[in-house]
Amino acid sequence: MTAQSVGTAAAPRGAHGALLASATNRMAPVQSEACAAVEPSSVDGVATGTGIAGIAGAAGAPRHGVEGKPRGVGAEGAEGRGETPGTPCDMSPHDDRTILHVDIDAFFAAIEQRRDPRLRGQPVIVGAGVIASCSYEARGFGLRAGMSLSEAKRLCPQAVILDGHAQVYRCFAEEIFARCRQIAPAVETYLDEAYCELTGTERLHGDLIRTVKHLKHQIRQVTGLTVTCGLGPNRMLAKLIGKTVKPDGLARIVAAEADAFLRHLPVERLLGIGHAHAKLLRSMNLNTIGELRVLPQDVLRALFGSNGQLIYQRCRGRDTAPVTEREVPLSISRETSLRHDSSDRAELEGLLEYLVGRACRTARELAIKPKTVGVRLRYADGEGAERERSLAQPSDTDPKILELALDLLRRQFTRRVALHGLGVWLSNFVRVAGEQGALFEEREAGRRAALFRAFDGVRRAYGHGVLVSGRALHLRGRLDQDQHGFVLRTPSLTK
Repeated sequence: MTAQSVGTAAAPRGAHGALLASATNRMAPVQSEACAAVEPSSVDGVATGTGIAGIAGAAGAPRHGVEGKPRGVGAEGAEGRGETPGTPCDMSPHDDRTILHVDIDAFFAAIEQRRDPRLRGQPVIVGAGVIASCSYEARGFGLRAGMSLSEAKRLCPQAVILDGHAQVYRCFAEEIFARCRQIAPAVETYLDEAYCELTGTERLHGDLIRTVKHLKHQIRQVTGLTVTCGLGPNRMLAKLIGKTVKPDGLARIVAAEADAFLRHLPVERLLGIGHAHAKLLRSMNLNTIGELRVLPQDVLRALFGSNGQLIYQRCRGRDTAPVTEREVPLSISRETSLRHDSSDRAELEGLLEYLVGRACRTARELAIKPKTVGVRLRYADGEGAERERSLAQPSDTDPKILELALDLLRRQFTRRVALHGLGVWLSNFVRVAGEQGALFEEREAGRRAALFRAFDGVRRAYGHGVLVSGRALHLRGRLDQDQHGFVLRTPSLTK
């Protein structure tokens, strides 16, 4: 293939202090560091020719992608004709789109290394119970997200394990996503990645490769973090081409190169195919994405349900999903792992009240009210349970949400096993402006709203933990506190 790629050399280790400006968290220390120099492999640092050029990542090691000649769009790839593994994929009529995928490298772990220079070059793990994020030094020992900490310690005894600081991570993420919004009219954000719609912006930006290189430079200069960027004709291809140049890389793929790029990739690399799906497909001797194309739509639908239709399209390089700026999140969750497994009702109810307060405050700041409340439990033996219920009326006030959350906790916590983790989530939101209020409750609702607005103002100024009441008072002396409140061991962000 002729995917265009840009590599960056390792950055110097000297740094000087700087503060990261953020409305969410102004206390997060960030040190600015000189941006890594771009190594040009041809004109303007963009390599061209068959095959992905060698990428000098953060470690300076060359990286190679999948080789193959550009393939045009062939009639043989038309939907329903049952392509063979060697048949070029038929791209959608949206081939002229340009999507940028931005992925923050080793997100949580990289921030911890940035905040504490002593951790640089060391294998760092962030998580409690399981790995939430690990540095590239740790990945060299076979560590990965989702792995249990006991297994991680066995593979890498010298690893540094940290609980994490969710508020700090949110601060860094918002700063990076704000930079993305400066170049893209629509940005869809997740925990550590973003999709940016750049279609039609060439008249504004000119060369998009140069624009993305400037974006990477800005992000590193302001936050000290590196991001990997992929440019493609749709979301899926942009993300997949970016994975070939991690960490700190930049690569581009066009529609004509999709077939050569996808054909020989392992089936588990395709979005929507997890470990269980990949195991089933390999048992059918379907090991690559190209070989997966022999299965018709109805067979994939029978194997994987509604997801089979997406798999049929994606293995042919098609992804018509738009990039949408989500003003209203899908859910707001706050959860944590306990420092010591506990079955103490007072402690668990106090922790739940604190988590509900954090979630409700976020909802009020976004001017939305949830209709649904859910509670998630994780037992010490690894078993889990979760349940959700709907409110009679949407509400963003702590007492109403807490009443339902406590009932869900009591109904679920029935086993004689201590809890290791506890979480709450809010979903199914409505905007505050669009809510129909009850005629005789408006005065009381207004007083309640004013009270919680005052609480939120104090907490924004002095930290959430400055106001603790009710059952949450049981947490004092049991949980660590910082300027943001009680320290939650499992980072959780608004989705």
